[in-house]
Amino acid sequence: MTQSIPNNLIMLPSDIERRQIFYWLRKLSSVTAWRRIFSYYQAWATVAEQSLREADAQGWADKTAVPESHYVLILKGLAHCEEGVLRLAKGDKRVFKFDANGEFAMARSVLFHWAEMITRVAEGENVIDEQHTPLWLEFTQALTAVCQAWQECADQILEPRYLGEPAPTHYGPWLQQELKTMDFPLGPESVPAPVDNQFVRTNDYVPCSGIWEPVEAPPLAKSLLRSLFTRPDEPQAPFNIAGTINYLHGGSKSPQITVETGDDSQDIDTVWRLLWRDERYTNSPVPEYEAGYRFNYPKQAVDSPPAVSSSDEIIWGETGSVAPVSGKWLVESDIKASVVLVKGEKLPLHDGREVRWVLAERIRQ
Repeated sequence: MTQSIPNNLIMLPSDIERRQIFYWLRKLSSVTAWRRIFSYYQAWATVAEQSLREADAQGWADKTAVPESHYVLILKGLAHCEEGVLRLAKGDKRVFKFDANGEFAMARSVLFHWAEMITRVAEGENVIDEQHTPLWLEFTQALTAVCQAWQECADQILEPRYLGEPAPTHYGPWLQQELKTMDFPLGPESVPAPVDNQFVRTNDYVPCSGIWEPVEAPPLAKSLLRSLFTRPDEPQAPFNIAGTINYLHGGSKSPQITVETGDDSQDIDTVWRLLWRDERYTNSPVPEYEAGYRFNYPKQAVDSPPAVSSSDEIIWGETGSVAPVSGKWLVESDIKASVVLVKGEKLPLHDGREVRWVLAERIRQ
């Protein structure tokens, strides 16, 4: 599509907002973010298991809204989520794609099937036998928590199901306000300025996963003969930014961008410039700075640190806070780390640092 919105009317982030968006996209695509999502997914599966066990014990196996067949599907979704995290931790970014490698896409199908059903139940479109479905409230609360954690990251990072959709991250009133609610380090680091520039135009295949930025470029050659025997003109420094940076996926076609003026928006073709190649975790451990990542969702009640929340959605606590219930606790950013605590004991350090713990399973005393 030919751009019809004048460049001087397009909303573009300020320098500090551009740095914040870069930091944000790198956070949302991190293994720390997806380990955290897995911990919420696992907590939801645990509630489903507890509900099923209690229904069986009461003889309600044929009446419960969470029968064994449904629980098995939840476990399959959990397994895809775990496999995605494990592969991502080894540097495999293909797990973000919507294809045979897309572990997170397969985990999402189970999650959002339930989310849609819960919505229909709440609106009265569907009816369940809640009386014979133990822990239904806890089940829906745990589902809400994992959906919120999922959408915070997935909406900007996962490859969309349908080809031809524009890049998900674009600067406008929504993102402008959302940035104000996020936690950033003081003066987030500068956006990289590569020496060896790499470009792809809309509908060209992206050579590597990473963070790319739309820039102004000369128009494509109109002559068919010229286009067959010459390369399209590439942008020249200094580069004029034409849109918002996005996380793009290696091996997929590069998308259009959405540009806004404040009261109008349009999807247009562009030229993407590679800012940062995502090579994390391939031959190195998780960077220490990821321990400082903070997320907005699910919404929690916040106390003075060390904090603990026993809100309706999920129970969590930070290192140094007192465990409000006895049970098995998982480190939010490390799916392999767990500890069993008795109510009143303090949540410990993990690998010598303060972390957030999420309750995965209650233990009745």
